[in-house]
Amino acid sequence: MVRVTTDGGETAGLYKAWRGGLALNRAAPAAVLLRLVEAGEHIPFGLGDRELDEQELREWVVHPAWEVRRELAMCWTLSAEARAPLFLDPVARHRFAFTTLAADFSTPLTDETFRLLAEDPAERVRAAVAAHRDLPVRDLVRLAVDPDPEVRRGVVRRAWPHLAAETRTALLADPDEKVREGAVLAHHTTVPVTAADLAAIADEDLRRKVVEECRLARELAEALVRDADRHVRRALAANTGLDLDLALLLGADQENSVRWAVSVRADLTEEQRARIEAEDVPGRTWSDPLPWVRALHDDPEAMRRCAASAHVELRRSVAWARTLPQDVADRLAADEHQAVREVLVERCDQAPGELLFERWRSGGTRSTAQLLYRSNFPREYGLRHLDHPDPKLRQLAAMDPAADAEQLERLSRDSDPRVREQVLRGRRLDLASVIRLIDDPDVSVRSAAVLDPRLPEPLLDTLLQAPATAWSAAMNPSLPEAAMHRLLNTIGRDA
Repeated sequence: MVRVTTDGGETAGLYKAWRGGLALNRAAPAAVLLRLVEAGEHIPFGLGDRELDEQELREWVVHPAWEVRRELAMCWTLSAEARAPLFLDPVARHRFAFTTLAADFSTPLTDETFRLLAEDPAERVRAAVAAHRDLPVRDLVRLAVDPDPEVRRGVVRRAWPHLAAETRTALLADPDEKVREGAVLAHHTTVPVTAADLAAIADEDLRRKVVEECRLARELAEALVRDADRHVRRALAANTGLDLDLALLLGADQENSVRWAVSVRADLTEEQRARIEAEDVPGRTWSDPLPWVRALHDDPEAMRRCAASAHVELRRSVAWARTLPQDVADRLAADEHQAVREVLVERCDQAPGELLFERWRSGGTRSTAQLLYRSNFPREYGLRHLDHPDPKLRQLAAMDPAADAEQLERLSRDSDPRVREQVLRGRRLDLASVIRLIDDPDVSVRSAAVLDPRLPEPLLDTLLQAPATAWSAAMNPSLPEAAMHRLLNTIGRDA
């Protein structure tokens, strides 16, 4: 039974710790989460990611607290039908937030939800749904003539194939510059751009976009190969519809950026690609992969061909794939180019354990600490680092599944708190030693000890009453539901 014996200020601190810990407790059942929300102070962390059944999710979606509904809007398991009530919110800024999330993550929506959002009285809501990848043709056509220019901008290019001739004509003469730009680019996906068409475009940025993205008349393309502006030639080299013979002419251009743009085209053979002398473009390690390579990420044979390319940009683009055949991942792990290896470590689930270890040890990635917890990080043989002078490597000894009780006990007394914490994370340390570490001078070590699910309930009850451990004790996944409710009852009585 919870017994609070502190003064008023400390009691308030305990109550705050209980609420915060319970909100972060991944084992807290729906009934506890609901009471936390109703208290109005803590929205449970990752609410949309909790293991709630469909009925519980449907109830939470219509919860009166906007913050709760916002959390649920990020729940990827929520069906389109169960999600639909979110978009009936009477507050426009809430509908906008839900719609923006749905568009950003291509969240499935019902046909009726799409219709309602496309007809929403708030312009920014309509503009948000206009960005949704799966917007039905019916709504694309409707929004293409929306009175708000921001909405029209969002759909003009995707809606174009489905529009009537008179609507297309109106969009080409739209009063909004960006809408006209989108209409021009859409129009010339099928109607070749002539020299006269290009000359009529005054804006230089739009001219380059037309050169890069649109279908070009052969005569115009031949002239642009010799254009004095290197930016125009660079845009032409990136045009996927450019005839191959003209692209190869640009492969001998005096400007490296033009040659490089040709060298990464999808329509080149490896022999043609290898003949183009183009230096690597610096600073591209974390830039997006080549779109045509990314589109082939699910094709194992295509990935093998691209990974064997002499061009580093193709190999780097392969390394962006979340899943690769192991032989491809192994090949890229031995790549001579650092950018390829770095991207592979960060992005690919099949990155070999040896490479993960080397990158973790050197600290050479953007998320070094997380590499330890990747499923293929090599935990075996960690014990060879048991006496290593570097505490970072002694952590590996604590993770080795072959470590025995004596070795774990020794590591739990290590001088470095990172090692002691790592031993606790493994949940294999003797319970008596776990309890000893509850009084550790390092706060992270103490927290890891208090979170151990093997702690007995009477001890957890004591820890809940101490300001230094109350938050972590409330987070402990073995805390019984009845104890969670007792904490909330105590808070409620004193509210």
